Amino acid sequence: MYKKYYLLVALMLVSAIVLGACASASAEEPAAAAAEGKHLTIAYSAPNAGWPYIAAWIGAFEAAAAEDPDVDVVVLSAEGDVAQQAADFDTLIAQGVDVILVCSLDGDAIVPSLKAASEAGIPVLAVSNEPSEDGQQYIVGYSGPDDYVQGKIAADLMAKALDNKGNIVIIEGTPGQSTTNLRNQGFMDQMEEKGYDFTILAQQTANWDPVQAKAVMEDFITAYGDQIDGVFSQDDNTAAAAGEVVRDAGLKMAIVGTGGSKNGTQAIRDGLIYGTMDQSPTTDAEQALKFAKMIANGEELPERRNIIPMPEITAENADQFPGEW
Repeated sequence: MYKKYYLLVALMLVSAIVLGACASASAEEPAAAAAEGKHLTIAYSAPNAGWPYIAAWIGAFEAAAAEDPDVDVVVLSAEGDVAQQAADFDTLIAQGVDVILVCSLDGDAIVPSLKAASEAGIPVLAVSNEPSEDGQQYIVGYSGPDDYVQGKIAADLMAKALDNKGNIVIIEGTPGQSTTNLRNQGFMDQMEEKGYDFTILAQQTANWDPVQAKAVMEDFITAYGDQIDGVFSQDDNTAAAAGEVVRDAGLKMAIVGTGGSKNGTQAIRDGLIYGTMDQSPTTDAEQALKFAKMIANGEELPERRNIIPMPEITAENADQFPGEW
C-alpha cells in the first residue's frame, strides 16, 4: 500500500511540474510575441536634407524602414540652421519617439538637445558624424564613417599623388561641424606622423556646396596660381567642382576628395581628381536603423563606435564604385 501511495504522490508531482512548465511556456510565448511585435517610432534629425549625401541617406533609411511593418520613421531637416535642429529635437521629445538618430550641424551646439533627450528618457544614437566631447555622455553610441580616419586616408592619397611633398590648399565643409574638424585633424596628424613634406597654403570653407567650391578654387588660383600642387576637398562633389576649375585654368593639380559620390568617382575616371574613399549612405543608413531597433529593444550595440567600411578609390578601381549619391 505504501508503494502505491508513494507512486501516486510521485505521479502527482510530475504532473504538477509538467503543467507548470506548460503554463510558463504559454505565458512566455505571448510575452515574446509582444516583444517581437513592438511598434517603434524612430526619428532622424538631419542637418540638411538638401545635401546630396544626406538626401541619399534619408532615401535608404526610409526604404529600409518600409520593409519592417513594426517601424515608423520621422525625418526632420534643420535646413542648415542650428536653431532649427534644436527646435526639431524639442518636437521629437514632445512626440515621445522611441529613439532619435542625429547627424548634427554643430557638435557643440547640439549638446543641450542631446541632454534634453537623455533627461526625457529617449536614447540618442549619433550617425554619420559625432557630437563634441561634452555631448558624448548623452548618446548611447555612434554609427557611421570615421571622419578622422578619412582625413588620414586623404593625406595618404595625396602623398601617393605628389610623392610625399607639395603645396596644398584645403576646401572645407561647414565650419564647426565635427565632420569638417575631424577630417582636417586627421589630414594634419597623418602629415606629421608619416613625415609628409606638405605646406598648407590656405584653407577655406565651401559648406559642402559645389558652387561655393568653384568660387573658393578660383580664389586659390588667383592667390597662388601654379604654386598649388594639391587640393584636399572634404567632399567629393566639391572636389569634382574644384577639378573643373583647375582644368579650365589649364593647370595640373592632384585633387583628393572624400565620400565616393557619383560625381567624385566619375571625376576620377575622367582624370579630374586623383582619389577618394568610399562612404556608402545606404550602408550608413541601414546600419543606423538596425542599431536603433536594437537600442529600442534594450540590446547592447556591438561597439561604442561602429564604423562602416571606407576603402580607397583611385583610377585603378574606380569602375568598382559607381557611387550612390
